[in-house]
Amino acid sequence: MRLFNLIKKTPATTASLLLLISGVSFANPIGEVREASGVNSILRDKETIQTETIELYDQAQTAKGRMLIEFLDKAELQLKEHSLVLIDEIYYDPNPNLSKMSLKMAMGTARFASGKLGLVNNANISIQTPTATIAVRGTDFTTTIDELGRSLVILLPDDKGDPSGVIEVSNAAGTVTLDQAYAATMVTTTDSPPTSSTVITGITPALIDNMFIVNPPAEVKQRIEEELKDEQNEDQGLLDIDFLEFTELEEDELAEDELDEFSELDIDELDVEFLLDFLAIVDSGDLFDTLGEFDIKGARRGLNDESQFNVFLRDGNLVLYRNVNGLIEIEFAAGGSFTLDTTTPGYQGIITGNDGEDIMVIINQN
Repeated sequence: MRLFNLIKKTPATTASLLLLISGVSFANPIGEVREASGVNSILRDKETIQTETIELYDQAQTAKGRMLIEFLDKAELQLKEHSLVLIDEIYYDPNPNLSKMSLKMAMGTARFASGKLGLVNNANISIQTPTATIAVRGTDFTTTIDELGRSLVILLPDDKGDPSGVIEVSNAAGTVTLDQAYAATMVTTTDSPPTSSTVITGITPALIDNMFIVNPPAEVKQRIEEELKDEQNEDQGLLDIDFLEFTELEEDELAEDELDEFSELDIDELDVEFLLDFLAIVDSGDLFDTLGEFDIKGARRGLNDESQFNVFLRDGNLVLYRNVNGLIEIEFAAGGSFTLDTTTPGYQGIITGNDGEDIMVIINQN
Protein backbone atom coordinates (compact mmCIF):
# COMPACT_ATOMS: atom_id res chain seq x y z
CA MET A 1 0.00 0.00 0.00
CA ARG A 2 1.42 3.36 -1.05
CA LEU A 3 0.21 6.63 0.44
CA PHE A 4 -0.06 9.36 -2.20
CA ASN A 5 -2.15 12.05 -0.56
CA LEU A 6 -3.31 12.58 3.01
CA ILE A 7 -5.54 15.36 4.26
CA LYS A 8 -6.27 15.02 7.98
CA LYS A 9 -9.20 16.78 9.50
CA THR A 10 -8.49 20.36 10.49
CA PRO A 11 -10.78 23.34 11.20
CA ALA A 12 -10.50 24.23 7.52
CA THR A 13 -10.58 20.88 5.75
CA THR A 14 -12.28 17.52 5.85
CA ALA A 15 -10.55 14.17 5.92
CA SER A 16 -9.37 13.05 2.52
CA LEU A 17 -7.30 9.99 1.70
CA LEU A 18 -5.88 8.98 -1.66
CA LEU A 19 -4.56 5.43 -1.80
CA LEU A 20 -3.32 3.17 -4.54
CA ILE A 21 -4.13 -0.46 -3.81
CA SER A 22 -3.41 -3.16 -6.37
CA GLY A 23 -3.54 -0.63 -9.18
CA VAL A 24 -6.99 0.73 -8.21
CA SER A 25 -7.22 4.42 -7.25
CA PHE A 26 -9.55 5.86 -4.61
CA ALA A 27 -9.54 9.65 -4.70
CA ASN A 28 -11.38 12.42 -2.92
CA PRO A 29 -11.59 15.91 -4.41
CA ILE A 30 -8.76 18.35 -3.70
CA GLY A 31 -10.56 21.28 -5.28
CA GLU A 32 -13.49 22.36 -7.39
CA VAL A 33 -14.24 24.20 -10.60
CA ARG A 34 -15.83 27.32 -9.18
CA GLU A 35 -16.39 29.14 -12.47
CA ALA A 36 -16.33 28.01 -16.11
CA SER A 37 -17.34 29.54 -19.42
CA GLY A 38 -17.04 28.56 -23.06
CA VAL A 39 -15.27 25.36 -24.09
CA ASN A 40 -13.28 23.69 -21.31
CA SER A 41 -12.88 20.26 -19.70
CA ILE A 42 -10.96 18.07 -17.28
CA LEU A 43 -8.81 15.20 -18.55
CA ARG A 44 -8.82 12.36 -16.02
CA ASP A 45 -7.40 8.87 -16.58
CA LYS A 46 -7.05 9.68 -20.30
CA GLU A 47 -10.73 10.54 -20.57
CA THR A 48 -12.18 14.01 -21.13
CA ILE A 49 -14.96 14.71 -18.64
CA GLN A 50 -17.17 17.56 -17.52
CA THR A 51 -16.97 17.80 -13.74
CA GLU A 52 -17.00 20.33 -10.93
CA THR A 53 -14.50 18.42 -8.79
CA ILE A 54 -10.72 18.33 -9.10
CA GLU A 55 -8.60 15.30 -8.23
CA LEU A 56 -4.89 14.62 -8.18
CA TYR A 57 -3.32 14.22 -11.65
CA ASP A 58 -6.24 15.90 -13.39
CA GLN A 59 -5.42 18.03 -16.41
CA ALA A 60 -7.44 21.23 -16.66
CA GLN A 61 -7.74 22.47 -20.21
CA THR A 62 -9.54 25.25 -22.04
CA ALA A 63 -10.16 25.90 -25.70
CA LYS A 64 -12.31 28.94 -26.39
CA GLY A 65 -13.22 29.17 -22.75
CA ARG A 66 -12.05 29.99 -19.25
CA MET A 67 -11.95 28.19 -15.91
CA LEU A 68 -11.44 29.08 -12.24
CA ILE A 69 -10.30 26.29 -9.89
CA GLU A 70 -10.31 26.70 -6.12
CA PHE A 71 -8.30 24.24 -4.01
CA LEU A 72 -9.03 23.18 -0.42
CA ASP A 73 -6.63 25.77 1.00
CA LYS A 74 -8.43 28.49 -1.04
CA ALA A 75 -5.56 28.76 -3.53
CA GLU A 76 -6.95 29.82 -6.91
CA LEU A 77 -5.93 28.87 -10.43
CA GLN A 78 -7.49 30.83 -13.29
CA LEU A 79 -7.08 29.59 -16.85
CA LYS A 80 -7.64 31.77 -19.89
CA GLU A 81 -8.30 30.54 -23.41
CA HIS A 82 -6.20 27.70 -24.90
CA SER A 83 -4.50 26.75 -21.63
CA LEU A 84 -3.40 23.44 -20.13
CA VAL A 85 -2.34 22.71 -16.52
CA LEU A 86 -1.51 19.42 -14.78
CA ILE A 87 -2.45 19.03 -11.10
CA ASP A 88 0.78 17.24 -10.34
CA GLU A 89 1.13 16.89 -6.57
CA ILE A 90 -1.00 18.28 -3.76
CA TYR A 91 -1.28 17.06 -0.18
CA TYR A 92 -2.21 18.73 3.07
CA ASP A 93 -0.91 17.90 6.53
CA PRO A 94 -1.86 19.34 9.93
CA ASN A 95 1.68 20.73 9.89
CA PRO A 96 1.84 23.22 6.96
CA ASN A 97 5.58 22.60 6.71
CA LEU A 98 4.81 19.04 5.60
CA SER A 99 2.13 20.02 3.08
CA LYS A 100 3.00 20.45 -0.58
CA MET A 101 1.56 21.83 -3.80
CA SER A 102 3.03 21.35 -7.27
CA LEU A 103 1.41 22.34 -10.57
CA LYS A 104 2.71 22.03 -14.12
CA MET A 105 1.59 24.77 -16.47
CA ALA A 106 2.04 23.51 -20.01
CA MET A 107 0.47 26.10 -22.30
CA GLY A 108 -1.57 29.29 -22.41
CA THR A 109 -2.12 31.91 -19.73
CA ALA A 110 -2.83 31.04 -16.09
CA ARG A 111 -3.10 33.10 -12.92
CA PHE A 112 -2.17 31.55 -9.58
CA ALA A 113 -2.90 33.00 -6.13
CA SER A 114 -1.65 31.10 -3.09
CA GLY A 115 -4.12 29.90 -0.43
CA LYS A 116 -5.48 32.10 2.33
CA LEU A 117 -5.90 29.36 4.93
CA GLY A 118 -2.19 28.77 5.52
CA LEU A 119 -2.48 25.01 5.01
CA VAL A 120 0.66 24.91 2.84
CA ASN A 121 3.96 26.58 3.72
CA ASN A 122 4.66 28.90 0.78
CA ALA A 123 8.17 27.44 0.54
CA ASN A 124 6.52 24.14 -0.43
CA ILE A 125 4.59 25.57 -3.39
CA SER A 126 6.20 25.03 -6.78
CA ILE A 127 4.86 25.90 -10.23
CA GLN A 128 6.66 24.43 -13.23
CA THR A 129 6.67 25.51 -16.86
CA PRO A 130 8.49 23.81 -19.74
CA THR A 131 11.47 26.15 -19.27
CA ALA A 132 11.42 27.26 -15.62
CA THR A 133 10.39 26.59 -12.03
CA ILE A 134 8.50 29.24 -10.06
CA ALA A 135 9.02 29.23 -6.30
CA VAL A 136 6.13 30.98 -4.56
CA ARG A 137 6.55 33.08 -1.43
CA GLY A 138 2.91 34.01 -0.85
CA THR A 139 1.80 35.77 -3.96
CA ASP A 140 -0.39 36.34 -7.00
CA PHE A 141 1.12 36.02 -10.46
CA THR A 142 0.46 35.06 -14.06
CA THR A 143 2.44 32.96 -16.47
CA THR A 144 1.99 32.82 -20.24
CA ILE A 145 3.46 29.90 -22.18
CA ASP A 146 3.54 29.35 -25.94
CA GLU A 147 3.87 26.16 -28.00
CA LEU A 148 7.68 26.37 -27.75
CA GLY A 149 7.64 26.48 -23.95
CA ARG A 150 8.73 30.10 -23.68
CA SER A 151 7.45 31.43 -20.36
CA LEU A 152 6.54 35.00 -19.44
CA VAL A 153 6.00 35.44 -15.67
CA ILE A 154 4.44 38.59 -14.16
CA LEU A 155 4.06 39.35 -10.43
CA LEU A 156 0.71 41.03 -9.72
CA PRO A 157 -0.10 43.68 -7.12
CA ASP A 158 -2.36 43.25 -4.09
CA ASP A 159 -5.53 45.27 -3.50
CA LYS A 160 -3.47 48.27 -2.37
CA GLY A 161 -1.24 48.23 -5.42
CA ASP A 162 1.77 46.87 -3.54
CA PRO A 163 3.60 43.68 -4.61
CA SER A 164 1.47 40.67 -3.68
CA GLY A 165 4.57 38.82 -2.52
CA VAL A 166 7.82 37.48 -3.92
CA ILE A 167 8.49 34.77 -6.49
CA GLU A 168 11.71 33.26 -7.77
CA VAL A 169 11.89 32.12 -11.39
CA SER A 170 14.76 29.76 -12.09
CA ASN A 171 16.18 27.06 -14.30
CA ALA A 172 19.57 25.41 -14.73
CA ALA A 173 20.99 28.65 -16.15
CA GLY A 174 20.02 31.08 -13.40
CA THR A 175 17.46 32.60 -11.03
CA VAL A 176 15.57 35.91 -11.02
CA THR A 177 13.55 37.32 -8.12
CA LEU A 178 10.37 39.30 -8.81
CA ASP A 179 9.39 41.55 -5.90
CA GLN A 180 7.69 44.57 -7.50
CA ALA A 181 4.14 44.97 -8.77
CA TYR A 182 4.03 43.95 -12.46
CA ALA A 183 7.68 42.89 -12.40
CA ALA A 184 8.25 40.40 -15.22
CA THR A 185 10.78 37.98 -16.63
CA MET A 186 10.86 35.83 -19.73
CA VAL A 187 12.49 32.40 -19.96
CA THR A 188 13.10 31.20 -23.51
CA THR A 189 14.83 27.84 -23.02
CA THR A 190 16.02 25.62 -20.20
CA ASP A 191 19.61 26.53 -21.12
CA SER A 192 19.18 30.32 -21.14
CA PRO A 193 18.71 32.25 -17.88
CA PRO A 194 15.55 34.24 -17.16
CA THR A 195 15.80 37.87 -18.17
CA SER A 196 16.43 40.23 -15.28
CA SER A 197 13.36 41.69 -13.59
CA THR A 198 11.67 44.54 -15.46
CA VAL A 199 8.47 46.37 -14.49
CA ILE A 200 5.67 46.53 -17.06
CA THR A 201 3.58 49.70 -17.10
CA GLY A 202 0.11 50.46 -18.37
CA ILE A 203 -1.45 47.04 -17.78
CA THR A 204 -3.97 45.41 -15.47
CA PRO A 205 -4.43 41.71 -14.66
CA ALA A 206 -7.39 41.60 -17.05
CA LEU A 207 -5.15 42.63 -19.96
CA ILE A 208 -2.70 39.77 -19.51
CA ASP A 209 -3.47 37.02 -22.02
CA ASN A 210 -1.91 34.89 -24.74
CA MET A 211 -1.09 37.89 -26.94
CA PHE A 212 1.79 38.70 -24.59
CA ILE A 213 3.74 35.68 -25.83
CA VAL A 214 3.14 36.61 -29.47
CA ASN A 215 3.96 40.25 -28.91
CA PRO A 216 5.78 40.65 -25.55
CA PRO A 217 5.46 43.90 -23.59
CA ALA A 218 7.85 46.58 -24.80
CA GLU A 219 9.73 46.57 -21.49
CA VAL A 220 10.41 42.84 -21.70
CA LYS A 221 11.46 43.01 -25.33
CA GLN A 222 13.83 45.89 -24.58
CA ARG A 223 15.35 43.99 -21.65
CA ILE A 224 15.99 40.97 -23.88
CA GLU A 225 17.71 43.18 -26.44
CA GLU A 226 19.85 44.89 -23.78
CA GLU A 227 20.99 41.63 -22.23
CA LEU A 228 21.81 40.09 -25.58
CA LYS A 229 23.91 43.16 -26.43
CA ASP A 230 25.71 42.88 -23.08
CA GLU A 231 26.40 39.24 -23.79
CA GLN A 232 27.71 40.14 -27.22
CA ASN A 233 30.09 42.70 -25.72
CA GLU A 234 31.33 40.24 -23.12
CA ASP A 235 32.04 37.68 -25.81
CA GLN A 236 33.94 40.27 -27.88
CA GLY A 237 31.44 40.04 -30.72
CA LEU A 238 30.72 36.30 -30.64
CA LEU A 239 26.98 36.23 -29.99
CA ASP A 240 25.38 33.10 -28.62
CA ILE A 241 22.35 32.25 -30.71
CA ASP A 242 18.98 33.01 -29.12
CA PHE A 243 16.01 32.28 -31.34
CA LEU A 244 13.85 34.90 -29.61
CA GLU A 245 15.69 37.90 -30.95
CA PHE A 246 18.76 37.25 -33.11
CA THR A 247 19.73 34.96 -35.94
CA GLU A 248 23.14 33.70 -36.94
CA LEU A 249 25.54 36.44 -37.99
CA GLU A 250 27.06 34.53 -40.89
CA GLU A 251 25.74 36.82 -43.66
CA ASP A 252 28.14 39.39 -45.08
CA GLU A 253 27.71 42.99 -43.95
CA LEU A 254 26.03 44.21 -47.13
CA ALA A 255 23.53 41.38 -47.10
CA GLU A 256 22.80 41.92 -43.41
CA ASP A 257 22.06 45.60 -44.01
CA GLU A 258 19.55 44.64 -46.68
CA LEU A 259 17.89 41.76 -44.87
CA ASP A 260 17.70 43.34 -41.42
CA GLU A 261 17.36 41.16 -38.34
CA PHE A 262 14.12 39.29 -37.74
CA SER A 263 13.01 36.71 -35.20
CA GLU A 264 9.89 35.41 -33.48
CA LEU A 265 9.70 38.53 -31.30
CA ASP A 266 9.19 40.59 -34.45
CA ILE A 267 6.11 38.65 -35.56
CA ASP A 268 3.02 40.85 -35.27
CA GLU A 269 -0.05 38.60 -35.30
CA LEU A 270 -2.23 41.63 -36.07
CA ASP A 271 -0.18 42.63 -39.11
CA VAL A 272 -1.71 40.25 -41.62
CA GLU A 273 -3.58 40.69 -44.88
CA PHE A 274 -6.76 38.63 -44.72
CA LEU A 275 -8.19 39.94 -48.00
CA LEU A 276 -5.31 39.98 -50.44
CA ASP A 277 -6.25 40.50 -54.10
CA PHE A 278 -5.38 37.10 -55.50
CA LEU A 279 -4.87 38.44 -59.04
CA ALA A 280 -2.58 41.18 -57.75
CA ILE A 281 -0.16 38.81 -56.00
CA VAL A 282 3.25 39.06 -57.59
CA ASP A 283 5.26 36.01 -58.54
CA SER A 284 7.78 35.66 -55.73
CA GLY A 285 9.78 32.95 -57.44
CA ASP A 286 12.68 35.29 -58.17
CA LEU A 287 13.15 36.37 -54.57
CA PHE A 288 16.47 35.20 -53.21
CA ASP A 289 17.77 35.28 -49.66
CA THR A 290 20.53 33.59 -47.70
CA LEU A 291 19.82 32.62 -44.10
CA GLY A 292 22.53 30.67 -42.36
CA GLU A 293 22.86 27.36 -44.24
CA PHE A 294 19.81 28.03 -46.43
CA ASP A 295 19.60 29.58 -49.89
CA ILE A 296 15.95 30.60 -50.12
CA LYS A 297 13.94 31.28 -53.26
CA GLY A 298 10.38 32.57 -53.13
CA ALA A 299 10.74 34.31 -49.76
CA ARG A 300 12.95 36.66 -47.80
CA ARG A 301 13.83 37.12 -44.13
CA GLY A 302 11.04 38.64 -42.05
CA LEU A 303 7.38 39.08 -42.95
CA ASN A 304 6.66 38.39 -46.61
CA ASP A 305 3.73 40.56 -47.71
CA GLU A 306 2.79 38.26 -50.59
CA SER A 307 2.60 34.98 -48.67
CA GLN A 308 2.22 36.34 -45.11
CA PHE A 309 4.96 33.88 -44.05
CA ASN A 310 7.36 35.07 -41.33
CA VAL A 311 10.80 33.63 -42.12
CA PHE A 312 13.54 33.42 -39.48
CA LEU A 313 16.17 31.14 -37.94
CA ARG A 314 15.76 29.25 -34.69
CA ASP A 315 18.90 27.57 -33.34
CA GLY A 316 20.20 27.41 -36.90
CA ASN A 317 17.02 25.81 -38.26
CA LEU A 318 14.78 27.63 -40.72
CA VAL A 319 11.24 28.43 -39.54
CA LEU A 320 8.30 29.52 -41.71
CA TYR A 321 5.43 30.84 -39.61
CA ARG A 322 2.03 31.99 -40.89
CA ASN A 323 -1.14 32.71 -38.88
CA VAL A 324 -3.88 33.66 -41.32
CA ASN A 325 -7.10 31.60 -41.32
CA GLY A 326 -5.19 28.95 -39.39
CA LEU A 327 -1.70 28.53 -37.94
CA ILE A 328 1.14 27.13 -40.06
CA GLU A 329 4.59 26.64 -38.53
CA ILE A 330 7.22 24.53 -40.30
CA GLU A 331 10.82 24.06 -39.17
CA PHE A 332 13.54 22.69 -41.44
CA ALA A 333 16.84 21.40 -40.05
CA ALA A 334 20.00 23.36 -40.78
CA GLY A 335 21.27 22.69 -44.28
CA GLY A 336 18.07 20.95 -45.32
CA SER A 337 16.68 20.98 -48.84
CA PHE A 338 12.95 21.50 -49.27
CA THR A 339 10.09 22.69 -51.44
CA LEU A 340 7.03 24.28 -49.80
CA ASP A 341 3.98 24.56 -52.07
CA THR A 342 1.26 26.66 -50.42
CA THR A 343 -2.26 27.35 -51.66
CA THR A 344 -4.57 29.51 -49.50
CA PRO A 345 -7.56 31.75 -50.26
CA GLY A 346 -5.18 34.70 -50.55
CA TYR A 347 -1.89 33.24 -51.73
CA GLN A 348 -0.47 30.60 -54.00
CA GLY A 349 3.26 30.12 -54.38
CA ILE A 350 6.35 27.98 -53.92
CA ILE A 351 9.23 28.53 -51.51
CA THR A 352 12.39 26.44 -51.90
CA GLY A 353 15.43 25.94 -49.70
CA ASN A 354 18.78 25.01 -51.24
CA ASP A 355 18.13 22.68 -54.21
CA GLY A 356 14.59 21.91 -52.98
CA GLU A 357 14.81 18.17 -53.70
CA ASP A 358 14.84 16.33 -50.35
CA ILE A 359 11.55 17.37 -48.72
CA MET A 360 8.25 18.24 -50.38
CA VAL A 361 5.55 19.96 -48.29
CA ILE A 362 2.15 20.78 -49.79
CA ILE A 363 -0.33 22.98 -47.89
CA ASN A 364 -3.82 23.55 -49.23
CA GLN A 365 -6.16 25.69 -47.09
CA ASN A 366 -8.86 26.00 -49.72
